[in-house]
Amino acid sequence: MRFNFKFDRDGNYYFGLVLLVIASASIIWAFFFDGFDPEDFLVYFLVYAWGFTLLLKSDTEYRFNRLEKVVTTLQAKLDQIVADALHENKDGQEETIEVEDAVGIEQTETFENDNAEQMDPLETEAERAANAESEISDEKSDEA
Repeated sequence: MRFNFKFDRDGNYYFGLVLLVIASASIIWAFFFDGFDPEDFLVYFLVYAWGFTLLLKSDTEYRFNRLEKVVTTLQAKLDQIVADALHENKDGQEETIEVEDAVGIEQTETFENDNAEQMDPLETEAERAANAESEISDEKSDEA
């Protein structure tokens, strides 16, 4: 049987594992040889706590580093996708602006023609006001 160990973690991880193994072995030794004095139990507990803390700290750092690499890779891919989409959108937007400009010019000409038909260019503002007043007075007289 061949063991394939990859030691890619930092030293605190393996030191914490060794401390946990030592603390477990000392608990087993104390069980068989009546070593459960309160001060001995405190030492067992402290060795366990120290080993577990080192193991947890190192494992958390390792996982966060892996996660950071994955997030950085995903962010780079997302930035590339957004940049491509913006580039395509910019090309499409230029075509859309040209079409909108052409449609806008046609609509402007249509509105100007409609307004020209409705209004007499020689009529002054005072004449328009007088005509509007006379129309209002005509409507009032018709109602009465």
